[in-house]
Amino acid sequence: MAIQTINIGTIANDGTGDDLREAFVKVNNNFTELDTRDPEKTTGANLGSAGEGVFAQLNGAEMQFKKLIAGTATTLVSDGNAITINSTATGLPQLQVFADNNNITLNNANTSLTLAGGNLVTTNLNGSTITITAETSLITDTAPKLGANLDGQQKEIVNTSDIKSTVYGVDIRNIKDVEPYLQLDNGEAFPTSFSNSLDYLVHTQVIDFDDGSSTFTGSSLPTADMGTLAVA
Repeated sequence: MAIQTINIGTIANDGTGDDLREAFVKVNNNFTELDTRDPEKTTGANLGSAGEGVFAQLNGAEMQFKKLIAGTATTLVSDGNAITINSTATGLPQLQVFADNNNITLNNANTSLTLAGGNLVTTNLNGSTITITAETSLITDTAPKLGANLDGQQKEIVNTSDIKSTVYGVDIRNIKDVEPYLQLDNGEAFPTSFSNSLDYLVHTQVIDFDDGSSTFTGSSLPTADMGTLAVA
């Protein structure tokens, strides 16, 4: 049964409202309706889709709510109308920063941290942005490798200890034994024997710088620089 409303008329004693008996019949019926409702229809709800709700449950006719408990660096103050949540934190509570060799804890007592550039590394602060720039250097790389072809840009490779590679796919170690024959060295003046045909051909080869001119320096033939003649 729905709750009944008592008709109190338009003005007092105008005879348009419920009489006294009828009014109290409705009062009794309304109390009966409220008494027979099972379970209790009154409840609570947490509004919104975000945050934590404070309504916990309905226990019989009692609505039960969660308590507010102060957390870290927080206090609660209440009066007859409101609960005030205060924060006692004055800055960064705690932040741990780790490096390869050590770590540091930043808090209200220790608030500064420096980012310093190391070898071939520089740092630059512009507003709220820190830019870290590193220069690559072969001298600091203990195992350098090429990821692509190296463009020498017409520069020379100098002051090396040894180059172990091929030249146009040829291993120059395979031709090092013919190096003496690439020089203008005819060997002994009067050898008595030869161990190979190449030595024989070199010894019997005649090199003539005379083109018939009247002076040696005026010769049109190619010249050979044998260095300085040693005088005993």
